[in-house]
Amino acid sequence: MYNGENPSLFHLIKRSKGRKARIITEILDENGFPQTTASGILNTFVKYQEQKYGPMPLDDQCKDHMVSAGHRKVAGRWDYLSDIPIMMEELQTVVHRGTGSKAPGRYDVCIAFFKGNWNTIKDDMLIMFNQMHIKGNIREHQTHVIVVCTPKTTTPTTPADYRPNTLLKTSYRILARIITNLIQPIRSELIHPSQRVGVQGGGVFEAVGTVRDTIVYAEKTQIPLCILSLDFTEAFDRISNKYPLKLLSSYGFSTELFAFIKNMYDQAYSSIHIHGHATGPTPIHCEV
Repeated sequence: MYNGENPSLFHLIKRSKGRKARIITEILDENGFPQTTASGILNTFVKYQEQKYGPMPLDDQCKDHMVSAGHRKVAGRWDYLSDIPIMMEELQTVVHRGTGSKAPGRYDVCIAFFKGNWNTIKDDMLIMFNQMHIKGNIREHQTHVIVVCTPKTTTPTTPADYRPNTLLKTSYRILARIITNLIQPIRSELIHPSQRVGVQGGGVFEAVGTVRDTIVYAEKTQIPLCILSLDFTEAFDRISNKYPLKLLSSYGFSTELFAFIKNMYDQAYSSIHIHGHATGPTPIHCEV
């Protein structure tokens, strides 16, 4: 059904084509050999994911240099952040802000369930999320990510031609948003105002607009200007989890809050889901 109406022939054909596009009948492995069996296709994707999200070698000296480059420490007055319990209003805001269209993880419920049954389950939810936040009671199944691969092109041949879409547990998403809101008041003390990506209200369009405004200003004032634009392929996938954790540690957050965020990273692992079959868990060592 589409918006309460019977689907048209166009929608039926489009849905059928979309379903066929998601069916993987053949894939080339790392040696260029075609894999056509279910186990062969799964193993090919697993090896690709292990190489892509596996442990990344880091130079400790370079990592320390990057961490110390212009970053400031959290003022002592914010040490109490990890001890503040989640309030009902905060939880309600986060739950109702989420979009109900995102698919949940395996054996999970979507955000629409929490919204629709809010009055019934809100007290139990508050207890559960406070236990996760203050006591660090995060279960392994909550950090288990299901990866569904969708084609980037019309003729995908290798795992690199597929986009891995992660289906996170809804409780994990909610908790991550709560922690984000918790740190929000001190964001300006830690992040340079010119940073756009990963900041609420910012984005690539704001960054491009700033560059254009700078060029116009330089042309009008006749000021010599050199602009260097760098675009790293799959930049977020190439960031080791060790670096953001090292960065958080350098900020001076309380031991409890740092341990909680580290726990969310350390326990993260993924399983690839193809044609109804799921692989075993694979640890995630990089990607933001």
